[in-house]
Amino acid sequence: MKKILMTIIAGLLVTTSLIACADKNEGTSPSSSPTSKDAEVKVDLMAKFPEPVQVAIGRGIDPNYKYGGSDTAESNIYTRWMKDTYNIAVTHAWEASNTDYSQKVSLAIASNDLPDAMLVNESQLRQMVKAGQLADLSEVYKKYGTDRLKKIYDSNPGLLDGVTFDGKLYALPETTLPSAPMTWIRKDWLDKLGLQPPKTLIDLEIIAKAFIDNKMGGENTLGIVGTQQGGALYSNFLTSGDHYLNFSPMFFANNAYPGIWVKDKDGSAVYGSTLPETKQSLATMRDWYAKGILDKEMGLRKSTQEVISSGKTGIFFGPWWSPYNLTDSIKNDPKANWRPYAAPLDASGKFNSNQATGSSFIVVKKGYKHPEAVMKMLNIHVNEKDPSYKTAVGKEMTSQEIPLFLIMGHGDQLQYAVKSSQKVLKGEMKLEEVDKLNYGFAFELASHVKAVKKEPFDNYDIPNWNQNDEFFTHLYAHLNGGSAFVDALPKINWVKSLVTAQTKTMQSRWANLKKIEDETFLKIIMGSAPIDEFDSFVKKWNEQGGDQITKEVNELK
Repeated sequence: MKKILMTIIAGLLVTTSLIACADKNEGTSPSSSPTSKDAEVKVDLMAKFPEPVQVAIGRGIDPNYKYGGSDTAESNIYTRWMKDTYNIAVTHAWEASNTDYSQKVSLAIASNDLPDAMLVNESQLRQMVKAGQLADLSEVYKKYGTDRLKKIYDSNPGLLDGVTFDGKLYALPETTLPSAPMTWIRKDWLDKLGLQPPKTLIDLEIIAKAFIDNKMGGENTLGIVGTQQGGALYSNFLTSGDHYLNFSPMFFANNAYPGIWVKDKDGSAVYGSTLPETKQSLATMRDWYAKGILDKEMGLRKSTQEVISSGKTGIFFGPWWSPYNLTDSIKNDPKANWRPYAAPLDASGKFNSNQATGSSFIVVKKGYKHPEAVMKMLNIHVNEKDPSYKTAVGKEMTSQEIPLFLIMGHGDQLQYAVKSSQKVLKGEMKLEEVDKLNYGFAFELASHVKAVKKEPFDNYDIPNWNQNDEFFTHLYAHLNGGSAFVDALPKINWVKSLVTAQTKTMQSRWANLKKIEDETFLKIIMGSAPIDEFDSFVKKWNEQGGDQITKEVNELK
């Protein structure tokens, strides 16, 4: 799933043109010097360093990733191009598998044996700031960050504030795409049964029961599917995500926010999983599970994706980009009309969602002589590529080739991609008017939209698409899922976790507390534990470290 999402993000993010070259007047070059005390020479921030600059990094590796030829994570087509074009020589101080990477970073911090730069999570960032291990990047960012990079951060309000401590900028954070889980339903099944799309949890229960009773997916039609083996009922403050195939919306509709830290009535931080609203949500899920409305194999099923693709179910929860995972379902049944709905709503009619947060940060070791080289690496990532990129590399690279890879994009990139494609399709905007410079992938979408989307242009049902075009999946995701989400954006009630970092006690207690939480909630839902087991869970959670953690979270907040 993560590979699929990264592919989508790579396209949506500041997609760079392989032909155009960078703006040649974006500030002062690291290698330049003022011609006088009164003036600075405005030259190319993307200029090649006059001498090779070494950057030794800590690197996470996907052991299953296949490189071309004899390429490796340290020496590949991208890193060689960067060395030839910019004189930036990246070496690996150490490598660790993606699974072991966080532990390796923590060991490096504890031993104060740091590479020049590396990616860290928020807890590690705060730990390094406290230990005085990081370079202050304030002046480096101000002087060497390109206009494009600064515009990206400016379009994501508050992002740099979150990595600024005592007025000093200690990290370069990744950006996040806004995303809330919607209810995806087979509209062809709704239409066949004469049912309206859902608004409330009750509506959703009625629809799921109708699908099951009428055997819309065959003899063993499933109701609402979601969490599979190794999955989670909802995302949490440490692993914020897009809620693909989990049950977060059932909690949100009850104003419950398990897994994150929210304010109580007095404004103090409290863990959402311990609140009465979460208990209420578990009671609903328990009832639905007993009735067969929820998949009886939730949490046990090896592949929920498989039952969606096979046509056995017509309901799941997922973000706007879910159509990237519906290609097999549509291939197996070209009439499978999957449509997203901003539902279920809460009792007051609000569509609630927790808010995803970035989880990766570039940090630079205090005392490293060339922090501007790290800044330039990020500039290269987000700016238009030097013309040499077309011949030397010639294609988009992944996080496995690009060192210190961050997800980077304008805050409104999805909105722009959706709206510009819609306008080009309807003749309200010319293709050449699409901002190719800042929204490269939006231009690609708009370039193909007329070949993919049939009339009526504002009806996104599956019969109105050319499924044979190579850009079908991209446009189906953006105009079907993306437009529904963009239209809902002004009405979404976002709830962001008050903190997204571990406290001291969490480091030794959180794994056990999370295990207790997951096991208790699944038992309650599946009926092997009474609903009042929730109260016992809260008591146990507090006694085994939760009380102390809550105190620390309030101090951290």
